[in-house]
Amino acid sequence: MRKWLLVCGILCFSMTAQALPEPDDYVVTLVRHGDRSPRYPLNPELWPMGPGEMTRTGFKQCYEAGKHFRHTQLPADFPTHWNPALSYHQARGLDRTIQCATTMLQAIYSDSVEADSDDKIVTVPPVYAPPQQDDPILGIPHSCTGYRALISDMEKSPDWKRKVDELEPEKIKFWAKMSGQKPTLHGMFRFADTLNARKLHKIPLPEFLSPGDEQQLLDLMHWFLAQMSKDRRMVQLATQHLLAAINRRYQQHQTCLESSRTSCEYFYLISASDNNILALLSAVGSPRETNVPYASMLTLRFSASKRTIQASFNDQPLTLPCGSSCSLEQWNQLVASVQPFNWSELCQLQEPEAHSTLPDISTGTKKEK
Repeated sequence: MRKWLLVCGILCFSMTAQALPEPDDYVVTLVRHGDRSPRYPLNPELWPMGPGEMTRTGFKQCYEAGKHFRHTQLPADFPTHWNPALSYHQARGLDRTIQCATTMLQAIYSDSVEADSDDKIVTVPPVYAPPQQDDPILGIPHSCTGYRALISDMEKSPDWKRKVDELEPEKIKFWAKMSGQKPTLHGMFRFADTLNARKLHKIPLPEFLSPGDEQQLLDLMHWFLAQMSKDRRMVQLATQHLLAAINRRYQQHQTCLESSRTSCEYFYLISASDNNILALLSAVGSPRETNVPYASMLTLRFSASKRTIQASFNDQPLTLPCGSSCSLEQWNQLVASVQPFNWSELCQLQEPEAHSTLPDISTGTKKEK
């Protein structure tokens, strides 16, 4: 009997630890797209979908993410048919992020497939995805020339120079030549991304790399992303407009509730890239040392009745600077604390001409090897 009570207590605690969705909640979720091909493939013939495009595995990951989102973040009686009042969907202007959003929405609104005579019509909810160069919310670096200028500035720092020495300049020269990337840490990060995709798909190492080289480069990939998401300027650049968009949609939700309308927008789905999510994690006080996996979800839950906000990453609660749950006033203070007074200046920084950590080194041909 005591064992049964203990089990019951554990189950009850686990159920209450994750707050159940309430009708007046507003949920914001950033999701990373699913598995993709390398953006800079060494062997394009191995990736028929094209560079940087989602794979079949990626589509499955996004569909499962949509099902999981519905099960964990939406009330049990949430409609299975989409209508414009229920949700707002936004994606970075990339095929993979747009496709991930539409795939998730088919799982969230599971009755979007309707029979019409002998045909099936899929009602796909719209996804807002402006061109990256015109999108300050998710489009960085394309929407800000200052992004690459900041990378150039970071490359001059002692930490980055030590990383170059650790990898060995001669190795970087060789890897740059063989991969077609620049002989900088940024260039080697791109090469590492290619190796990561090959490893996930069990594609053998290129002949010019040893397993030790591969591990060095994969470690560099995580190091590079961690450095980017820890730099305050980078975080400010990447999150000011994103946080403003989140707050704006929540304010619209509150206005709707106050007007006693029968249907108010419940969630804001944002299909993004790893750098968007890493920057926001850092902004809310939870920086990471490694990249976020494909189809990862960062969720912010606003409670209108309690006037609080909670955050979670892949279902694990996050501790914000103000605790496990922040008041809306504390949240607004947090948002204000990470906002730069000179965002436009950061966005338009001029990159130094031809700056490179390792000058005078061949970068190979422009054609992908």
